[in-house]
Amino acid sequence: MTNFNELPISNEILKAVQEMGYEHATQIQAEAIPLIMQGNDVLGRSNTGTGKTAAFGIPAIEHVEPGHKLPQALIICPTRELVTQVATELRKFSKYKEGIKIVPIYGGQPIDRQIQLLKRGVGIVVGTPGRIMDHLNRRTLKLNEIDMVILDEADEMLNMGFKEDIESILSMMPDGREHQTILFSATMPDAIMQITKQFQKNPCEVEIKSAQRTIDTVEQIYYEVPRGKKTNALRVLLNHYDPDLTMIFCNTKKMVDELTDELNNNDLKAIGLHGDMKQVVRTRVMEQFRTGNYPILIATDVAARGIDVDNIELVVNFDIPQDNEYYIHRIGRTGRAGRQGKAITLISGRKQRDFIKEIMHYTKTSIRKHVLPSNAQMLEAGRTAFIESVKQACDSIDQDSMDIANELMAEGIAIENIISALISMNYHPEVIDIEDDKKQARRDFETTPLKFDIGASGGIQPGHIVCAIAETTGLSSSVIGRIDVRAHFTIVGIASDYSHVVLEKMNHTMIRGKDVTVVVDKKPKRRQERERKDRYEHKDKVSAFFDEEKKRGSRVSKTKGDKKTKEARSRNSRRERGNR
Repeated sequence: MTNFNELPISNEILKAVQEMGYEHATQIQAEAIPLIMQGNDVLGRSNTGTGKTAAFGIPAIEHVEPGHKLPQALIICPTRELVTQVATELRKFSKYKEGIKIVPIYGGQPIDRQIQLLKRGVGIVVGTPGRIMDHLNRRTLKLNEIDMVILDEADEMLNMGFKEDIESILSMMPDGREHQTILFSATMPDAIMQITKQFQKNPCEVEIKSAQRTIDTVEQIYYEVPRGKKTNALRVLLNHYDPDLTMIFCNTKKMVDELTDELNNNDLKAIGLHGDMKQVVRTRVMEQFRTGNYPILIATDVAARGIDVDNIELVVNFDIPQDNEYYIHRIGRTGRAGRQGKAITLISGRKQRDFIKEIMHYTKTSIRKHVLPSNAQMLEAGRTAFIESVKQACDSIDQDSMDIANELMAEGIAIENIISALISMNYHPEVIDIEDDKKQARRDFETTPLKFDIGASGGIQPGHIVCAIAETTGLSSSVIGRIDVRAHFTIVGIASDYSHVVLEKMNHTMIRGKDVTVVVDKKPKRRQERERKDRYEHKDKVSAFFDEEKKRGSRVSKTKGDKKTKEARSRNSRRERGNR
């Protein structure tokens, strides 16, 4: 492992790097920095999240001589987000280097402002191919003193249709002036090799070879989720892992918008990012995510290109990636800068299970299957979180709260009752439905009806009963059958194999602040017979109605037929008399 102080970089850069918390160089940095510093053209193959920005950015800064008005280094990136992030990183690296000006140029930002910045003098320009071409055509960007050209994520630029722009920019380099061409790419398709052959001079190749194509700091997991329950499963997992920053990937802009709305409607602060957004909106979205104001970012693959946030704890593939490389790019957003990260993929059905096998073969890593948390685990986690929040609140109780508590106790209310009432008012555990609807519909088991002595008059709803049973007994909601909430009691069907557990553990527990008694309902047969009788009586009435209608219709038809027969006989009789 190479330390930064072993690399051929200045003390000013070294000081900035150490302030950023980096001591050891990554493999791509350790191999590429010396080669670029020696003046070589470099062809680097490395995935996202391996430290490429420092690998080319540090030599670019070291290369610039302050005092020049025209740029000496040009860095070309595929997206606006990557441009701004590369420029930000370069400013950090050059913190102690005087006179180094770095200007990002990209679409969606007023071009007049960029022109003014370029006129004032610049050492390094970082831009997208389209906006660089725009400035070149306007003659507001001059390449006369460019000594170093860097293409970052070159394969992605070709995928986005920038091949002609890249070739045009590289062709505009001044004749007779030596310059380095540095190219970094995660893959090396034929189009990249053609650019290398045409525009690079004996490039030194740097390839980060590894038996696996993903990084060890990312724990890869997948969950099988019933169809139609992905959003609920996602909510469960976000509550379960409780990460500081999460990035969720969807395949379409429509899905990004829908999922963002769904999470926000369920009190999870999420913000979306996709290609239809204007640059000013995209910049604001990323700022909200970085600062943690919106700790969940939902994005498409294209919109997420170039996002470089080191402290993302969790990546979720809400939709299966459209190809294997997308999977690698997605999960590379977490587990950065030596931190541990998690990458979760949600799948439904056999075809998506096959995708997991394919990815494991492609990346040569293991993706472990986990089971979604049970209702009991969800409730226990919610209970623990609530207790922790109460403990924290106890450290900062204001005088008004103390006065109210004293006033209640002065009225003779026991402190335990006050606490229980407050908990009942503020603690509302939720069980999120993640069960397969088809399995639920097929469920057919014998139930024992249990009677809870609390009903609608006590504010009870079926969800309160499910939560209470799951939390107290640890049983799954799958053992709970029909719940019939009456005014003053509730009948709950429990799978007979588990009814004794509910009877034993639920008696004298608190549900919505009331001590509840649970007994086996002694009148179920009579009630069922009455309901069955009501159904049969209703059916008999309906049948009788239709039978009467048929008879009535038959009588009407017969009457009409008799009338027509008489009329016909009368006409025939008149004809016979006329013939006579």
